[in-house]
Amino acid sequence: MSKLSAVGRHFAALVVPFNNNLEVDAKGLAAVCRHVLKTKEIDAFVVNANAGEVDALTEEERLLVLKVAREAAHAAGKKVVAGVVPVPDSNAAAVQAARRMQEEGADALLLIGPKTFARGVDAAPEVAEGYARDVAAAVRIPIIYFMQGPLSGINYTPELVQRICSVDGIAAVKDTMWTPQGYDANLRAIRRLNRGVAVLTGNDNCLFHNFCSGADGTLLVLHCVMADAVVAMHAAIQKNDLDQARRIQEDYEPFVATLFQRPMLKMASRIKHVLHLMGVIPNNLTRAPVPVVSKDEASALAAHINRLRIAA
Repeated sequence: MSKLSAVGRHFAALVVPFNNNLEVDAKGLAAVCRHVLKTKEIDAFVVNANAGEVDALTEEERLLVLKVAREAAHAAGKKVVAGVVPVPDSNAAAVQAARRMQEEGADALLLIGPKTFARGVDAAPEVAEGYARDVAAAVRIPIIYFMQGPLSGINYTPELVQRICSVDGIAAVKDTMWTPQGYDANLRAIRRLNRGVAVLTGNDNCLFHNFCSGADGTLLVLHCVMADAVVAMHAAIQKNDLDQARRIQEDYEPFVATLFQRPMLKMASRIKHVLHLMGVIPNNLTRAPVPVVSKDEASALAAHINRLRIAA
């Protein structure tokens, strides 16, 4: 049994709306929570990660975001997962942040490697293992480790993944290798450990393959705008109905390709724009240097919404 089974299977990574003064819009965030919860299969919210523009948030704002999501989740009998991004880049800072998120009511943590890992942590896997071990020893709640993949600049090799997943307290990984091959390599490495570590796909661009390969669940910003379709695809594959799953994949593939095309710097911007078009949030504002969508992107996203009849 997965160590994460008590927390859930489908995790929605939330974007964070801003008001016209570029302050965190708590009412807008609560609206996003209510919208996502319309899909009953969503088990938990994930906040203070890349989708939520965590690098643009102060510590006070990160705690506010956690508070809003926690209240919405717990009122609905759901869970909330808080991202841990160390500031400064140190094990001690990660431990401090993890403890604070636990104290503020997080049911689990999403542990993100420090930016310094991009300087070659794959050649020193014991460093990443020590990082995970220090944080896990400091808290009592489950930890999902975020394997960010090559777009982050960090080379999470299967050996490195195994070292991290050997740590007690690591209940799952969010795999975002962004290719079927990278995902499969990590999945096999984790399964060989036989430690009950769940593998959640964060690969919005290749979900059909990841589901067929045996993903234990999802951790996706895509749930903000098409959770019903993602959950239906996963359920179809669980029932071996590949034709139905493939139809969902093919219907939504152009929309997903537009949302996650390069530059990924605009990922949150595009999701926010769709939520704005759906009437969930009042605007699509981001904090610089994250740019808003272009006119061409806005037109393409609107066309996808109309074609797929996506509504709030």
